[in-house]
Amino acid sequence: MEVLLAALGAALTLCIFSYLLGDNPLFRLALHIFVGASVAYVCVIALQSVLLPVLSPPDTTDSDVRLLWIITLVGAVLGALLITRGIRGVSWLSDLSLAVLLGVGAGVALGGAILGTLVLQMDAATNPVVAAPSFLTSALKRVGQLFAIVGTVTGLAAFSFTARRSGRGLTNRLMNNGVSVGRWFVLIGFGAVYGGVLAASLAFFADRVQYLLDVLEKISGG
Repeated sequence: MEVLLAALGAALTLCIFSYLLGDNPLFRLALHIFVGASVAYVCVIALQSVLLPVLSPPDTTDSDVRLLWIITLVGAVLGALLITRGIRGVSWLSDLSLAVLLGVGAGVALGGAILGTLVLQMDAATNPVVAAPSFLTSALKRVGQLFAIVGTVTGLAAFSFTARRSGRGLTNRLMNNGVSVGRWFVLIGFGAVYGGVLAASLAFFADRVQYLLDVLEKISGG
């Protein structure tokens, strides 16, 4: 049974790799199997870990646990109201869920951007990492902090479109120069992210190739 499952996994892996030769029925078959299995797994997990616990009240007298259950039940009801979006006459009920979803999402995104990104970035850009470093290390650290500060400020300025490009004032000139520098920092950042994604993809590809070799060795009895 183990060998059969390994062979099936290897066959599906080869079907996915067949996309390198172009779109074909084998790739679409493997893609449909993957999507179907993923949806089925998510549905089972949602049923066992989310829906059933929500529908059954907790067997405890702890007020905090019961309050959490009530909040979860309200969230489940709001989620169920989203189904009415495609039903004429009661589609307005889904507006309640969308309003809560957008409001909570905007609040979480704003709080995460300020507390989880800007504050940490400013703290990392102004506080040294190494305590009592040598002269060379301290100088390099200061240069790195300076680059981090400039990159943060100009990178944020690169997404500002309020300055007039043809303006001759000092503020406009500084803003335009900062935007130009910030675009280079943004491009370098995107390049670093792309390099990381490419390295991760190559590592995943090497892992799949090693998996195919292991399956071939297992089937051949080597």
